[in-house]
Amino acid sequence: MTRDGKIVQSGKYDDLLESGMDFKALVVAHETSMELVEHSMVMPVENLNQPTMALLTTSINRGTIGDNNSIDKPKSSKKSSKLVQEEERATGKVSFRMYKLYCTEAFGWWGITTILVLSLLWQVSLMASDYWLAYESSEERAKLFNPSLFIYVYAIIAVVSCVLLLARSYFFTLMGLRTAQLFFTQIVHSILHAPMSFFDTTPSGRILSRVRKNLVQRGTSS
Repeated sequence: MTRDGKIVQSGKYDDLLESGMDFKALVVAHETSMELVEHSMVMPVENLNQPTMALLTTSINRGTIGDNNSIDKPKSSKKSSKLVQEEERATGKVSFRMYKLYCTEAFGWWGITTILVLSLLWQVSLMASDYWLAYESSEERAKLFNPSLFIYVYAIIAVVSCVLLLARSYFFTLMGLRTAQLFFTQIVHSILHAPMSFFDTTPSGRILSRVRKNLVQRGTSS
């Protein structure tokens, strides 16, 4: 808990609540504001009590919520409003949009097209080497078999196949590394420009785990 840029309270969550100081007032103010937001979603906007909101703002600034001079909290059916919401696990299949975003983030659809073309050409080169081997070893070509020509053509096909395989592997690795770098840059930019409410309601361990997972994927791609 800080005040005027200085740390005035530190400790566990329950201990800070039992101390009865500024942290408890901040939690109570958060719970009250959450209940007012939920209450405003049910009531029409024109029926909201504007003086009550003004008193709430004044009480939050003064840190007097919970004293005798503070306003009464609206009763809610919920027992408490947590400052940090627990993380929920998403279930189901990964949507096609996420796969498309990952594949097109670095070079767009041109990157996918390039990989597909290189893969197709590599498969064609493999088929060409098998076809040339079967053609030269057939009975019709037995009398006209030329060892020098056979080795020369087969070597050219093998070299072309190796070049295509290296090009495909290099471009695939480059696209994966570029995608990981872009995602990591976006994560860092979002964290650095996030409001303070994001850090108040999101555990730091959750943020670090997300960034660490992206770093692992980035290292795997490299």
